[in-house]
Amino acid sequence: MEHLAGHHSVTQTAAGASGGPVDSRPGTVALVLGWAVTIVSLVVLDDLVFGPVFWALARWQGSAVAAAVAFVVYFVTQLFIVHQGTRPEPHRLAAFFLRRLGLQRGSVAGRRHEEEIRSRVLGAGSAILLSPVIGGVVPPMILWHRGQPARFVRRLSVVTAAVYASEFALLHGWIPGAVGR
Repeated sequence: MEHLAGHHSVTQTAAGASGGPVDSRPGTVALVLGWAVTIVSLVVLDDLVFGPVFWALARWQGSAVAAAVAFVVYFVTQLFIVHQGTRPEPHRLAAFFLRRLGLQRGSVAGRRHEEEIRSRVLGAGSAILLSPVIGGVVPPMILWHRGQPARFVRRLSVVTAAVYASEFALLHGWIPGAVGR
């Protein structure tokens, strides 16, 4: 299969040989499944791995402390990942997280899913709107992979990281401390 930059992947099959190329874009079910896998992966990474730490901190030190710590940790970490990810040689830790976020998929199915995500991030506005769902790193990095300058992507990541860190701090810092008090 040949991938043409800026165009959908096209394959030539026996059925399509007489009628021309056949569009190999994923169907609706594959698209929904791909988004579900992405969201579930982010939930597992964030909510089930790191969430309990901030829930415990909220119960121990209160909502304000847990929310503040969660915000700072998530904000700084996302800025670090985007800054390093836009460098020619990213730090090993940043490269590890970028691979986990699916920004460097090797399989054909992974590349199709990545292309579908990329098609939703059209610019700064959609990157900010998508950041509560797919995090503060993925939208700016998609724009960088699409050719946006590193400086623009790094500035945008300040906003997307703040949006996602705020959401995470509210859900895993503030609310757990407020419930049951």
